Amino acid sequence: MPDRATTTSPPNDEAGVPRIAVLVPTYDNRDTLESVLRAAASHGLPLVVIDDASTDGCDAIIAALAFEGVVDRSFRVPRNLGKAGALRAGFELMRRSGFTHAITCDSDAQHDTDLIPAFTEATRRTPEAYLLGCRFPLHPDQPRRNLIGRTLSNVAIRAHSGLAIGDSPCGFRCWPLALPASIRGISGRYAWEEEMITRAAWAGWPIRSIDVPAIYHPRDTRVSHYRFRRDWSEGIGIYLLLLGEALLPRIHRGGPDRRPFRTAFLRRFDRLLSPGPLRGRRPEAATNRWFQVVAILLAVLVAMIAPASSATLAVVAWVGWRWHAGFTAMTIAAIPALHATGTPRSILEWIVVAAFASLLSGFLRPGLRATAA
Repeated sequence: MPDRATTTSPPNDEAGVPRIAVLVPTYDNRDTLESVLRAAASHGLPLVVIDDASTDGCDAIIAALAFEGVVDRSFRVPRNLGKAGALRAGFELMRRSGFTHAITCDSDAQHDTDLIPAFTEATRRTPEAYLLGCRFPLHPDQPRRNLIGRTLSNVAIRAHSGLAIGDSPCGFRCWPLALPASIRGISGRYAWEEEMITRAAWAGWPIRSIDVPAIYHPRDTRVSHYRFRRDWSEGIGIYLLLLGEALLPRIHRGGPDRRPFRTAFLRRFDRLLSPGPLRGRRPEAATNRWFQVVAILLAVLVAMIAPASSATLAVVAWVGWRWHAGFTAMTIAAIPALHATGTPRSILEWIVVAAFASLLSGFLRPGLRATAA
């Protein structure tokens, strides 16, 4: 229950018009909190703040801004829940207040609040879409381990769902509130936002991307509550779990645009033939390139160590299909098993030619991406 709330501005009651507010979760960010809240509120949208049991006086800043009318509604949780818990508490509060969409913005001043109108306009055009911020171009001071984590996360989501995105960890997003209401997720901290991309894609939600600037403050002023060992461990565990779940047959539910079986089947088959465009400097193209490299390396490893049998062939086909590995990688992994089953050489030659063609098609065919909003 909220322990401090102001009266929310009356939402727009016109049917079909998204009711959008800005949601800012915060935990011990008093040095940047006030400037972020004032900047976020300057764009005319209602402002909701979730204080995740801060201990540095953030509650006093929020109370003062609520008194001024800058903050429309605030909520302080009784104990620290982590970012996922704070966001879920904020989404619930916003749904109860009649809102349909939440633009989430961090309180550490690493998100450019001047982009809030861009998210608002894109949401009004396609209210059913889940909008993801993509930091592009990269910042020269971006920590290397953050960049590695971002790349690995993008590749994992590509394997889970076949969707190529550019910046899965970015928290600057616009959420249709029906999405977290229908899909909960299991992570309790930073990995939750990345987990929700996969689960939203599985459920059939349209996913779009908006380029945002990459902002990194000097190390001596940068405040981060990300704990490398703890949060990386949780993220790896979540991704392994999702890879396991991806192997199971799935019925798409929960999305506003559920696709018929034939359409979903054809899109999956297209992603098997091609990983999508590999050229260009866009982060989504980089995700496809890295995914293709990882898939082929894993296929070579399987071809070297897996027993050559019909069972191996069946496992390669199923895992490659469910992980959207691409026909090239599946062929490489399956060649020893095909030899063991006595497949005629002429068929093998055809498979090699088809695999080479599918590799080339990565430069030519369209793929499934988080398209620009």
